[in-house]
Amino acid sequence: MCMSDVGDKYERHWQVRMEREPDEDFWRYERNWALPNLLREGENFLDLASGSSIVGEFAKKKFNCKVKALDISKTAVKEAKKRGVDARVGSVEKRLPFGNGSFDTVFWGDNIEHVFAPLEVMAEARRVLVKGGRLIISTPNQAYWRHRLYMLLKGALPKTEGEDNKPWEWGHIRFFNRRILRELLKEAGFRELDFIGVSRRRLDKPFLKKWPELFGMIMVVEAIKI
Repeated sequence: MCMSDVGDKYERHWQVRMEREPDEDFWRYERNWALPNLLREGENFLDLASGSSIVGEFAKKKFNCKVKALDISKTAVKEAKKRGVDARVGSVEKRLPFGNGSFDTVFWGDNIEHVFAPLEVMAEARRVLVKGGRLIISTPNQAYWRHRLYMLLKGALPKTEGEDNKPWEWGHIRFFNRRILRELLKEAGFRELDFIGVSRRRLDKPFLKKWPELFGMIMVVEAIKI
């Protein structure tokens, strides 16, 4: 699939999504529950692969951050601009259209599982960060206990995205657990600062703090540029 095909795919995705959910709620997605404890006041903040930049809008309004956003979908960027975010169209798998050391924090939410070359994307995120800047990543956790059980019983990868489709139709092409993501971060010149497991399931919640790698359906990782 060439880059233009990828762009067309996500353009269609966002067109349908905006028709179905024109008033997106920040708190509806459990991934976002972890973010208020990670964001900092007044930062230069990049929302990478931003979608409609609901996270960028939150960072701007609640933390007075100076936010820029980048997404491959024109529809998503249009929605981000409606939210008051300085957004532009672009692919994360190309050189980012920002100067070296432009941002204090890069948020890369639920996109690493979609890209062909995550190490190269991380390298670009590192380039646009200041010395000691932070990369915050969220992605499905392949080590989640229900996924492990599915693998044991079915001998196949479990579905880690919300759409009801067949394995060969998945948009997720990369699969991570904490160890794999930590190794990737290290190779890209980052060091993990915090690992948060997130789940909305009642059975998981009592165990999230002690065993986030096992009971977190979604991983939120804070890493520092070294």
